[in-house]
Amino acid sequence: MASSDTSTLDDTSVTEYLRQHPDFFMPRSWLIGELHLPHDTGNAISLIERQVRILRDRNVTMRKRLNELLQAARDNDALFAKTRSLTLALLDVTSWQELNEVLATNMLIDFEADYVCCHLQGADLNLDYISGAGDELPTTRLNAGGQATCMALRDDEMKSLFPLQSPDTSGSVVFIPFRRGATEGCLVVGSKDPSRFSADMETLFVRYIGDVLSRTVARLS
Repeated sequence: MASSDTSTLDDTSVTEYLRQHPDFFMPRSWLIGELHLPHDTGNAISLIERQVRILRDRNVTMRKRLNELLQAARDNDALFAKTRSLTLALLDVTSWQELNEVLATNMLIDFEADYVCCHLQGADLNLDYISGAGDELPTTRLNAGGQATCMALRDDEMKSLFPLQSPDTSGSVVFIPFRRGATEGCLVVGSKDPSRFSADMETLFVRYIGDVLSRTVARLS
């Protein structure tokens, strides 16, 4: 059994090894759940066999849940790293043009979005990714609740949010509204994929981005 050449193993070798080591499964009780041990009871299923089957199914379910938790942790780590990078970049912004470049770099490249636009109420701005608005933001009609949220939109709705990028298809967006004193705005991040930003997505990180962005905009104003 200790040989590195597994080709020399056969049923007889395994049987002899287990005979010489009858306590082999004592420190490896988890392995029993991986074995198939039919209990000959004819057409009936014994209680022991039924219990083993249940335990094996539970083991598979727990492994699946653990893998899902690990993947969620990896995704959150990656999202936190991107959010941290954006936050540090916003802290260094000293002009509207720099803010325009930060939004393009971080949202379109790091976050892999297709569109981004920061709408500012009462601002006289018309940059690639920053748009001044009148008394009412173009996001108000679509996001009447004024909360960070995600939703799918039609192509005409996408065009109204990203006027300079002119989307020609439907998609999905995340609204990141913010207010700092008299300054009100909304950062909108969009995707060509209608399912990219779904209504059930967690908005913890985007709300944090909104808090940082509100302070940056107020400082520039």
